[in-house]
Amino acid sequence: MCPTSDQVWSSIRNKDIPKSIRGFLWKSLHGAYKIGKFWDNIPQYKIRGQCGLCRIPESMEHILLYCDESLASRVIWKAAKDLWLQRETSWPEIRFGTILGCNLITLRNTEGKTKVGATRLFKILVLESAHLIWKLRCERAIRFDGDKDKYHSETEIYNKWIHAINMRLKFDRLLTDSMRYGKRAAKIDLVLKTWSGLLKDEDKLPDNWIRQAGVLVGMTPRRPPGQTR
Repeated sequence: MCPTSDQVWSSIRNKDIPKSIRGFLWKSLHGAYKIGKFWDNIPQYKIRGQCGLCRIPESMEHILLYCDESLASRVIWKAAKDLWLQRETSWPEIRFGTILGCNLITLRNTEGKTKVGATRLFKILVLESAHLIWKLRCERAIRFDGDKDKYHSETEIYNKWIHAINMRLKFDRLLTDSMRYGKRAAKIDLVLKTWSGLLKDEDKLPDNWIRQAGVLVGMTPRRPPGQTR
């Protein structure tokens, strides 16, 4: 059953979604970004409505999923899938509707019971990945003026994604502080279930690693080519 428009609008206001990503989803749903058709009726600027990589009409759906020339999209979605498969058995197909309605998704086991940790992890991976792809597209278009030769390498993109996921893990741990956040604090059990099976040297961590220093996901940054240490 497809969710209603009201359900989708309401879902992006969920406080479990970082404010920056809520803004990204809201603008994407409202078509508020200056991409694609926005430029059609602006004299001398129609070229800006085309993808800077493949020169076909640009849209948010194209940017996030379907630009064959987008290194960021390929690297980031593969990294998200690889981390997911460290614990789960199959990576769901990602469509534009999956991203926009991500917070309405519920994953269930073969008995029909909600997989609470997996559901939350999937939302985090999809939303953090989509948001990073968008940010890197803007950086390419503005900072590098669309020049592919000056754009981030595959290693740089991968490392930016690892950093984004580790930062989300860090904020999850911080948000469990009930003394600081009161009723808005994240449940410790939910955070543990979200990241279980995905952490670096997890067998050496205590069962409750929330207050443990240096907890990271089990995918390490890559060294740039030629760097030995």
